[in-house]
Amino acid sequence: MRVVKRLERYLSAAFSLGRIKSMSKDAKREIAELRLELKALSQDLNDCQHQTLQELERMSTWMRRHESLADDLVSLSRRESEVLKRTGQSDTALLLRMFSDLSRRIDGDESGRPEAKPIRPTGLPSSKGFEMFKDAFYHRFENQWRGTPEEISQRLKVYLPDVEAAWVRTEHKPIFDIGCGRGEWLGLLRKHGMNGIGFDTNAMQMKDGQAAGLDLRLGDALEALAQAADGSLSVLSAHHLIEHLPFDSVAWLTREAGRVLAPGGLLLFETPNTRNVLVGATTFYTDPTHLKPMPEQVMGVLLETAGFDPVDIRHINPHERLGEFLDRPDFDNELAQLMFGPQDLAILGIKSKDT
Repeated sequence: MRVVKRLERYLSAAFSLGRIKSMSKDAKREIAELRLELKALSQDLNDCQHQTLQELERMSTWMRRHESLADDLVSLSRRESEVLKRTGQSDTALLLRMFSDLSRRIDGDESGRPEAKPIRPTGLPSSKGFEMFKDAFYHRFENQWRGTPEEISQRLKVYLPDVEAAWVRTEHKPIFDIGCGRGEWLGLLRKHGMNGIGFDTNAMQMKDGQAAGLDLRLGDALEALAQAADGSLSVLSAHHLIEHLPFDSVAWLTREAGRVLAPGGLLLFETPNTRNVLVGATTFYTDPTHLKPMPEQVMGVLLETAGFDPVDIRHINPHERLGEFLDRPDFDNELAQLMFGPQDLAILGIKSKDT
Protein backbone atom coordinates (compact mmCIF):
# COMPACT_ATOMS: atom_id res chain seq x y z
CA MET A 1 0.00 0.00 0.00
CA ARG A 2 2.76 2.38 0.85
CA VAL A 3 4.35 1.74 -2.50
CA VAL A 4 1.05 2.37 -4.29
CA LYS A 5 0.43 5.62 -2.46
CA ARG A 6 3.96 6.75 -3.11
CA LEU A 7 3.50 5.94 -6.77
CA GLU A 8 0.30 7.94 -6.82
CA ARG A 9 2.10 10.92 -5.33
CA TYR A 10 4.84 10.64 -7.96
CA LEU A 11 2.32 10.46 -10.74
CA SER A 12 0.37 13.44 -9.35
CA ALA A 13 3.58 15.44 -9.03
CA ALA A 14 4.54 14.55 -12.61
CA PHE A 15 1.14 15.67 -13.94
CA SER A 16 1.38 18.89 -11.91
CA LEU A 17 4.86 19.56 -13.26
CA GLY A 18 3.57 19.05 -16.81
CA ARG A 19 0.76 21.52 -16.25
CA ILE A 20 3.20 24.00 -14.75
CA LYS A 21 5.52 23.68 -17.75
CA SER A 22 2.57 24.10 -20.12
CA MET A 23 1.35 27.12 -18.17
CA SER A 24 4.87 28.52 -18.13
CA LYS A 25 5.12 28.13 -21.89
CA ASP A 26 1.74 29.80 -22.36
CA ALA A 27 2.80 32.60 -20.05
CA LYS A 28 6.04 33.12 -21.95
CA ARG A 29 4.10 33.30 -25.24
CA GLU A 30 1.66 35.79 -23.79
CA ILE A 31 4.52 37.85 -22.38
CA ALA A 32 6.18 37.87 -25.82
CA GLU A 33 2.91 38.98 -27.44
CA LEU A 34 2.44 41.68 -24.82
CA ARG A 35 5.97 42.89 -25.46
CA LEU A 36 5.21 43.18 -29.17
CA GLU A 37 1.99 45.05 -28.45
CA LEU A 38 3.81 47.31 -26.01
CA LYS A 39 6.48 48.01 -28.61
CA ALA A 40 3.83 48.84 -31.21
CA LEU A 41 2.02 51.09 -28.74
CA SER A 42 5.29 52.78 -27.89
CA GLN A 43 5.94 53.38 -31.59
CA ASP A 44 2.42 54.74 -32.07
CA LEU A 45 2.95 57.04 -29.10
CA ASN A 46 6.25 58.28 -30.52
CA ASP A 47 4.60 58.89 -33.91
CA CYS A 48 1.74 60.71 -32.25
CA GLN A 49 4.15 62.84 -30.25
CA HIS A 50 6.11 63.64 -33.39
CA GLN A 51 2.96 64.59 -35.31
CA THR A 52 1.78 66.68 -32.38
CA LEU A 53 5.09 68.51 -32.24
CA GLN A 54 4.92 69.15 -35.99
CA GLU A 55 1.37 70.44 -35.70
CA LEU A 56 2.35 72.67 -32.79
CA GLU A 57 5.24 74.01 -34.84
CA ARG A 58 2.91 74.73 -37.77
CA MET A 59 0.46 76.46 -35.45
CA SER A 60 3.29 78.44 -33.92
CA THR A 61 4.53 79.47 -37.37
CA TRP A 62 0.97 80.40 -38.42
CA MET A 63 0.52 82.47 -35.26
CA ARG A 64 3.87 84.22 -35.72
CA ARG A 65 3.01 84.94 -39.34
CA HIS A 66 -0.41 86.36 -38.54
CA GLU A 67 1.01 88.32 -35.62
CA SER A 68 3.37 89.81 -38.21
CA LEU A 69 0.43 90.63 -40.46
CA ALA A 70 -1.39 92.20 -37.54
CA ASP A 71 1.72 94.22 -36.72
CA ASP A 72 1.82 95.34 -40.36
CA LEU A 73 -1.78 96.47 -40.14
CA VAL A 74 -1.11 98.37 -36.91
CA SER A 75 1.95 99.97 -38.45
CA LEU A 76 0.03 100.97 -41.55
CA SER A 77 -2.79 102.35 -39.44
CA ARG A 78 -0.33 104.52 -37.48
CA ARG A 79 0.91 105.98 -40.76
CA GLU A 80 -2.63 106.59 -42.02
CA SER A 81 -2.75 110.32 -41.25
CA GLU A 82 0.54 110.98 -43.03
CA VAL A 83 -0.52 108.88 -46.03
CA LEU A 84 -3.83 110.68 -46.31
CA LYS A 85 -2.08 114.05 -46.32
CA ARG A 86 0.26 112.97 -49.11
CA THR A 87 -2.17 111.12 -51.36
CA GLY A 88 -5.54 112.69 -50.59
CA GLN A 89 -7.14 109.23 -50.29
CA SER A 90 -10.25 108.63 -48.28
CA ASP A 91 -9.93 106.71 -45.02
CA THR A 92 -12.08 103.92 -46.41
CA ALA A 93 -10.03 103.48 -49.58
CA LEU A 94 -6.77 103.26 -47.64
CA LEU A 95 -8.09 100.69 -45.17
CA LEU A 96 -9.62 98.60 -47.94
CA ARG A 97 -6.36 98.60 -49.84
CA MET A 98 -4.50 97.44 -46.72
CA PHE A 99 -7.09 94.70 -46.22
CA SER A 100 -6.73 93.58 -49.83
CA ASP A 101 -2.94 93.42 -49.54
CA LEU A 102 -3.09 91.48 -46.29
CA SER A 103 -5.67 89.02 -47.59
CA ARG A 104 -3.40 88.28 -50.56
CA ARG A 105 -0.49 87.58 -48.22
CA ILE A 106 -2.60 85.27 -46.05
CA ASP A 107 -3.51 82.94 -48.92
CA GLY A 108 -0.04 83.06 -50.48
CA ASP A 109 3.58 83.13 -49.41
CA GLU A 110 5.35 86.16 -47.97
CA SER A 111 5.87 87.61 -51.45
CA GLY A 112 2.12 87.77 -51.88
CA ARG A 113 1.91 85.23 -54.69
CA PRO A 114 -1.35 83.25 -54.56
CA GLU A 115 -1.35 79.52 -53.90
CA ALA A 116 -4.83 78.93 -55.31
CA LYS A 117 -5.71 79.66 -58.91
CA PRO A 118 -8.91 81.50 -59.80
CA ILE A 119 -11.96 79.32 -60.16
CA ARG A 120 -13.08 78.56 -63.70
CA PRO A 121 -16.18 76.84 -65.00
CA THR A 122 -15.84 73.17 -65.80
CA GLY A 123 -17.55 71.45 -68.67
CA LEU A 124 -17.44 68.40 -70.88
CA PRO A 125 -14.19 66.52 -71.44
CA SER A 126 -12.38 68.34 -74.21
CA SER A 127 -9.87 67.51 -76.93
CA LYS A 128 -7.53 69.43 -79.20
CA GLY A 129 -9.86 68.99 -82.16
CA PHE A 130 -12.90 70.23 -80.24
CA GLU A 131 -10.96 73.23 -78.94
CA MET A 132 -9.98 74.10 -82.53
CA PHE A 133 -13.64 73.83 -83.54
CA LYS A 134 -14.72 76.22 -80.79
CA ASP A 135 -11.92 78.65 -81.64
CA ALA A 136 -12.99 78.65 -85.30
CA PHE A 137 -16.61 79.26 -84.31
CA TYR A 138 -15.77 82.18 -82.03
CA HIS A 139 -13.44 83.76 -84.57
CA ARG A 140 -16.21 83.71 -87.19
CA PHE A 141 -18.76 84.91 -84.65
CA GLU A 142 -16.63 87.90 -83.63
CA ASN A 143 -15.92 88.87 -87.23
CA GLN A 144 -19.61 88.82 -88.14
CA TRP A 145 -21.16 90.44 -85.07
CA ARG A 146 -18.63 92.40 -83.03
CA GLY A 147 -17.64 94.92 -85.68
CA THR A 148 -14.67 95.50 -87.94
CA PRO A 149 -11.22 96.13 -86.41
CA GLU A 150 -11.47 99.74 -87.60
CA GLU A 151 -14.82 100.23 -85.84
CA ILE A 152 -13.52 98.71 -82.61
CA SER A 153 -10.37 100.84 -82.70
CA GLN A 154 -12.47 103.96 -83.13
CA ARG A 155 -14.57 103.09 -80.07
CA LEU A 156 -11.49 102.36 -77.94
CA LYS A 157 -9.96 105.80 -78.53
CA VAL A 158 -12.05 107.08 -75.62
CA TYR A 159 -9.59 105.42 -73.21
CA LEU A 160 -6.38 106.86 -74.65
CA PRO A 161 -6.13 109.89 -72.29
CA ASP A 162 -6.56 107.68 -69.19
CA VAL A 163 -4.08 105.08 -70.37
CA GLU A 164 -1.46 107.58 -71.46
CA ALA A 165 -1.70 109.36 -68.11
CA ALA A 166 -1.16 106.06 -66.24
CA TRP A 167 1.68 105.14 -68.57
CA VAL A 168 3.42 108.45 -67.81
CA ARG A 169 2.74 108.21 -64.04
CA THR A 170 4.37 104.77 -63.91
CA GLU A 171 7.40 105.75 -66.01
CA HIS A 172 6.33 103.79 -69.10
CA LYS A 173 5.91 100.37 -67.49
CA PRO A 174 4.33 97.66 -69.73
CA ILE A 175 0.63 97.47 -70.51
CA PHE A 176 -1.03 94.09 -70.01
CA ASP A 177 -4.22 93.27 -71.97
CA ILE A 178 -6.25 90.19 -71.02
CA GLY A 179 -8.47 88.61 -73.66
CA CYS A 180 -6.78 90.63 -76.41
CA GLY A 181 -8.63 88.89 -79.26
CA ARG A 182 -7.70 90.37 -82.63
CA GLY A 183 -5.45 92.96 -80.99
CA GLU A 184 -7.28 96.18 -81.95
CA TRP A 185 -6.53 97.74 -78.56
CA LEU A 186 -2.80 97.00 -78.63
CA GLY A 187 -2.61 98.17 -82.24
CA LEU A 188 -4.20 101.48 -81.21
CA LEU A 189 -1.76 101.84 -78.31
CA ARG A 190 1.20 101.20 -80.59
CA LYS A 191 0.06 103.96 -82.95
CA HIS A 192 0.22 106.31 -79.97
CA GLY A 193 3.69 105.20 -78.86
CA MET A 194 2.69 102.75 -76.13
CA ASN A 195 3.57 99.07 -76.30
CA GLY A 196 1.68 96.30 -74.57
CA ILE A 197 1.41 92.54 -74.24
CA GLY A 198 -1.81 90.71 -75.05
CA PHE A 199 -2.99 87.28 -73.92
CA ASP A 200 -5.77 85.15 -75.36
CA THR A 201 -6.64 81.45 -75.52
CA ASN A 202 -7.89 81.60 -79.13
CA ALA A 203 -5.01 81.21 -81.60
CA MET A 204 -7.20 82.02 -84.61
CA GLN A 205 -8.23 85.35 -83.12
CA MET A 206 -4.64 86.51 -82.80
CA LYS A 207 -3.24 85.55 -86.21
CA ASP A 208 -3.75 88.90 -87.94
CA GLY A 209 -2.45 90.87 -84.97
CA GLN A 210 0.63 88.69 -84.68
CA ALA A 211 1.26 89.05 -88.41
CA ALA A 212 1.16 92.82 -87.90
CA GLY A 213 3.93 92.55 -85.30
CA LEU A 214 1.86 92.91 -82.15
CA ASP A 215 3.00 91.03 -79.03
CA LEU A 216 0.01 88.70 -78.73
CA ARG A 217 0.63 85.53 -76.75
CA LEU A 218 -1.36 82.31 -76.65
CA GLY A 219 -2.01 81.20 -73.10
CA ASP A 220 -3.95 81.61 -69.89
CA ALA A 221 -3.80 85.29 -69.00
CA LEU A 222 -4.78 84.74 -65.38
CA GLU A 223 -1.90 82.33 -64.85
CA ALA A 224 0.46 84.77 -66.57
CA LEU A 225 -0.84 87.52 -64.30
CA ALA A 226 -0.12 85.38 -61.23
CA GLN A 227 3.52 85.21 -62.34
CA ALA A 228 3.90 88.96 -62.95
CA ALA A 229 6.13 90.84 -60.55
CA ASP A 230 4.75 93.24 -57.96
CA GLY A 231 4.28 96.78 -59.27
CA SER A 232 5.49 95.84 -62.75
CA LEU A 233 2.61 97.14 -64.94
CA SER A 234 1.22 100.55 -65.82
CA VAL A 235 -2.16 99.38 -67.13
CA LEU A 236 -4.15 96.17 -66.82
CA SER A 237 -7.03 96.12 -69.30
CA ALA A 238 -9.77 93.64 -70.15
CA HIS A 239 -12.33 94.59 -72.79
CA HIS A 240 -15.47 92.45 -72.78
CA LEU A 241 -13.88 89.65 -70.77
CA ILE A 242 -15.31 89.70 -67.26
CA GLU A 243 -18.80 88.69 -68.41
CA HIS A 244 -17.20 85.45 -69.64
CA LEU A 245 -15.79 84.56 -66.20
CA PRO A 246 -17.32 83.34 -62.93
CA PHE A 247 -17.39 85.99 -60.23
CA ASP A 248 -14.62 84.35 -58.19
CA SER A 249 -12.24 84.75 -61.12
CA VAL A 250 -13.27 88.39 -61.62
CA ALA A 251 -12.73 89.08 -57.92
CA TRP A 252 -9.34 87.34 -57.98
CA LEU A 253 -8.32 89.29 -61.08
CA THR A 254 -9.33 92.59 -59.46
CA ARG A 255 -7.47 91.91 -56.25
CA GLU A 256 -4.38 90.69 -58.14
CA ALA A 257 -4.39 93.89 -60.18
CA GLY A 258 -3.68 95.74 -56.95
CA ARG A 259 -0.44 93.78 -56.66
CA VAL A 260 0.90 93.89 -60.22
CA LEU A 261 0.07 97.52 -61.01
CA ALA A 262 2.63 100.15 -60.12
CA PRO A 263 1.49 103.07 -57.96
CA GLY A 264 -0.59 105.31 -60.20
CA GLY A 265 -1.40 102.40 -62.50
CA LEU A 266 -4.79 101.89 -64.11
CA LEU A 267 -7.20 98.95 -64.02
CA LEU A 268 -9.64 99.11 -66.94
CA PHE A 269 -12.64 96.87 -67.50
CA GLU A 270 -15.22 97.20 -70.27
CA THR A 271 -18.38 95.10 -70.22
CA PRO A 272 -21.94 95.18 -71.65
CA ASN A 273 -24.28 97.65 -69.98
CA THR A 274 -27.35 95.58 -69.15
CA ARG A 275 -29.21 98.66 -67.87
CA ASN A 276 -29.79 99.20 -71.58
CA VAL A 277 -32.97 97.17 -72.10
CA LEU A 278 -32.01 95.95 -75.56
CA VAL A 279 -28.58 94.83 -74.32
CA GLY A 280 -29.94 93.19 -71.17
CA ALA A 281 -32.78 91.41 -72.96
CA THR A 282 -31.20 90.48 -76.28
CA THR A 283 -27.65 91.27 -77.37
CA PHE A 284 -25.98 90.13 -74.13
CA TYR A 285 -27.26 86.61 -74.81
CA THR A 286 -26.22 86.64 -78.45
CA ASP A 287 -22.76 85.52 -77.31
CA PRO A 288 -23.13 81.94 -75.99
CA THR A 289 -19.91 82.22 -73.98
CA HIS A 290 -21.30 84.98 -71.74
CA LEU A 291 -21.91 83.69 -68.22
CA LYS A 292 -23.59 86.59 -66.42
CA PRO A 293 -23.73 90.39 -66.49
CA MET A 294 -21.28 92.34 -64.32
CA PRO A 295 -23.33 95.46 -63.48
CA GLU A 296 -21.86 98.73 -62.31
CA GLN A 297 -23.06 98.23 -58.72
CA VAL A 298 -21.04 95.02 -58.43
CA MET A 299 -17.92 96.24 -60.22
CA GLY A 300 -17.81 99.57 -58.43
CA VAL A 301 -17.88 97.98 -54.98
CA LEU A 302 -15.43 95.28 -56.09
CA LEU A 303 -12.77 97.79 -57.18
CA GLU A 304 -13.30 99.83 -54.03
CA THR A 305 -12.88 96.70 -51.90
CA ALA A 306 -9.57 96.02 -53.66
CA GLY A 307 -8.39 99.49 -52.63
CA PHE A 308 -8.61 101.34 -55.95
CA ASP A 309 -9.23 105.04 -55.53
CA PRO A 310 -10.73 106.79 -57.34
CA VAL A 311 -13.08 104.40 -59.14
CA ASP A 312 -14.76 105.89 -62.20
CA ILE A 313 -17.77 104.28 -63.90
CA ARG A 314 -18.72 105.52 -67.35
CA HIS A 315 -21.62 104.72 -69.65
CA ILE A 316 -20.35 104.68 -73.22
CA ASN A 317 -21.25 103.76 -76.81
CA PRO A 318 -24.94 104.71 -77.12
CA HIS A 319 -27.00 103.11 -79.85
CA GLU A 320 -26.78 104.90 -83.20
CA ARG A 321 -30.52 105.68 -83.08
CA LEU A 322 -30.50 107.38 -79.64
CA GLY A 323 -30.47 110.91 -81.10
CA GLU A 324 -33.35 110.06 -83.41
CA PHE A 325 -35.62 109.01 -80.51
CA LEU A 326 -34.51 111.86 -78.23
CA ASP A 327 -35.59 114.29 -80.95
CA ARG A 328 -39.04 112.76 -81.32
CA PRO A 329 -41.62 114.81 -79.33
CA ASP A 330 -43.90 111.78 -79.01
CA PHE A 331 -41.21 109.59 -77.41
CA ASP A 332 -40.23 109.83 -73.72
CA ASN A 333 -36.56 110.78 -73.25
CA GLU A 334 -36.09 108.44 -70.28
CA LEU A 335 -37.48 105.55 -72.28
CA ALA A 336 -35.20 106.49 -75.17
CA GLN A 337 -32.20 106.26 -72.83
CA LEU A 338 -33.34 102.89 -71.47
CA MET A 339 -33.79 101.48 -74.96
CA PHE A 340 -31.06 103.17 -76.97
CA GLY A 341 -28.68 104.63 -74.38
CA PRO A 342 -25.10 103.54 -73.61
CA GLN A 343 -24.51 99.92 -74.54
CA ASP A 344 -21.25 99.46 -72.63
CA LEU A 345 -19.88 100.10 -69.15
CA ALA A 346 -16.33 101.24 -68.47
CA ILE A 347 -14.97 100.69 -64.97
CA LEU A 348 -11.65 102.42 -64.27
CA GLY A 349 -9.69 102.27 -61.02
CA ILE A 350 -6.41 103.94 -60.06
CA LYS A 351 -3.92 102.26 -57.76
CA SER A 352 -3.05 104.98 -55.27
CA LYS A 353 0.56 106.03 -54.94
CA ASP A 354 2.64 104.48 -52.18
CA THR A 355 4.43 106.59 -49.67
